[in-house]
Amino acid sequence: MKFKKQQIVAETKRVLVYKNKQFKGVLTSGKHTFWDFKNELEFVTHSIDTLFFVAPDAERLYHSNPEVQEHIRHYKLNDQEIGLLYFNDALKGVVAPGENLYLWQDAGDIHLERVDIRNDFYVDDKTLKQIEKAGLNLASKLIRTAKTTACKPVYQIQIERDHIGLLFVDNKLVKELPAGKYGVWQFGREVELKTFDCKKVSAEDAKDIYQKNSAMHSITHQKLGAEEVGLMYVNEVLKGIVPPGEQVYLWKEAGHIHLERVDISEDLYVKQSTFTQVNNAGLNSTATLFKPTGTQCQPIIDVSIDSEHIGLLYVNNQLQQQLAPGRYGIWQFNRDIEVKVFDLRTQMIEVCGQEILSKDRVSLRINLSASFRILNAAQAASSVEDVNSYAYNALQLALREAVGTQNLDDLLLDKLYINETVKELVSEQLAEIGVQLISVGMKDIILPGEMRAILNQVVEAQKAAEANVIKRREETAATRSLHNTAKVMENNPTLMRLKELEALEKVADKIESLTVYGGLEGLMNNVVNLGQKQGGQHV
Repeated sequence: MKFKKQQIVAETKRVLVYKNKQFKGVLTSGKHTFWDFKNELEFVTHSIDTLFFVAPDAERLYHSNPEVQEHIRHYKLNDQEIGLLYFNDALKGVVAPGENLYLWQDAGDIHLERVDIRNDFYVDDKTLKQIEKAGLNLASKLIRTAKTTACKPVYQIQIERDHIGLLFVDNKLVKELPAGKYGVWQFGREVELKTFDCKKVSAEDAKDIYQKNSAMHSITHQKLGAEEVGLMYVNEVLKGIVPPGEQVYLWKEAGHIHLERVDISEDLYVKQSTFTQVNNAGLNSTATLFKPTGTQCQPIIDVSIDSEHIGLLYVNNQLQQQLAPGRYGIWQFNRDIEVKVFDLRTQMIEVCGQEILSKDRVSLRINLSASFRILNAAQAASSVEDVNSYAYNALQLALREAVGTQNLDDLLLDKLYINETVKELVSEQLAEIGVQLISVGMKDIILPGEMRAILNQVVEAQKAAEANVIKRREETAATRSLHNTAKVMENNPTLMRLKELEALEKVADKIESLTVYGGLEGLMNNVVNLGQKQGGQHV
């Protein structure tokens, strides 16, 4: 048995000496010699490179032995403190709350930074970068004892551009985070992050959170009156129309938000500049309402009145105003809007294919054309539903009355009768509704096939008789003329001779050759002779 014992301690080692299980001292680097006659000494070697002094009775050793305190540094964290352990100015690890640390002082420059996490949940940017760079944000890297549950020390948050994050700790909203990168100490607490897209402008999906946390600065809340319309501008650009009586929740991060309020209790008309903006932005539809939950109507009625037309504006079935030619935008929230447009120009109406029996029971098909003009649109609108239909029916009935009281012959004889009668019957009716009947004209009368054939025969017979009378008259006149000519020629031989020569000329024109006996005298005296021959016969 050796009674003399030696311990050679390296620079990175420390040795605790025990005698009969009782602590006797700490051996630093170097060569150490001990006499142990009864084999009572025990040597326990520790590496200071690990930084941590680990022993079953470390706490008792430290507090009961000043010599141990010369070599060991002790740190005690409360339950709301975490430690950032720096070794030679480099972050070595994150210490869990409530832990006791025993560190070898000789290991190097050791510094423990305490962070109170009772009120400050956030990891500063510098520390967060150090933790990420050192790869310490892992449960396996957490400096802890067995009593502490392993967890990632930092809850890392990444908020994208144009988004906002709402941070909840133990189900309570603690922070509103703009776009960026964040870290939150999560020891002993439940951490939850809800992110929202600010580009939507509307914070309707975060309304419940706002109502429970009205001090939120990331959301603005506005309420419109029952007769107010909201024009939502974001960075001076019109983004939406808010119906009356609505409450809107808006993300301030969306940009410069301005809600212009428009009182529609008295003025129904949309300003021209606003109307142009709404149309250019394509916002005049139910689907584009900023908050269409309670309102299902087009926000603005687009009314165009052409030249030579007039519009009647009805609000809740009451005539409100007459509209001159032009373009109008009219708010229709909370009210029933209707616009009736009337053409003030002269209009034509056709009453075609009317099958009517005349007084003598002849079936006729008559086509009628009429022109009219609206003089008082308000009177017409209040009197009848459809001016054209009313005028058509009035002309149709008047036409039937005019034709039904006359025979076919009378109608054919006096075609203006129908025009005048129909106009007289209808003018007063239309005048009562503010309409002027300008003219009425019958375009044509169509007879049935059999009646048309009979009528054609009658006309043909009449014309044939007239032709025969004329023929007989002409024949009588011709006979009388011949008789008079004969009397003249009877007492005038020279005239007789001229007639003979005229007849000879006509005969010569119709024959190619003529054989004459007796010479020229025979030609002149014997070929044509209108006088008496011998024996008393005439040629």
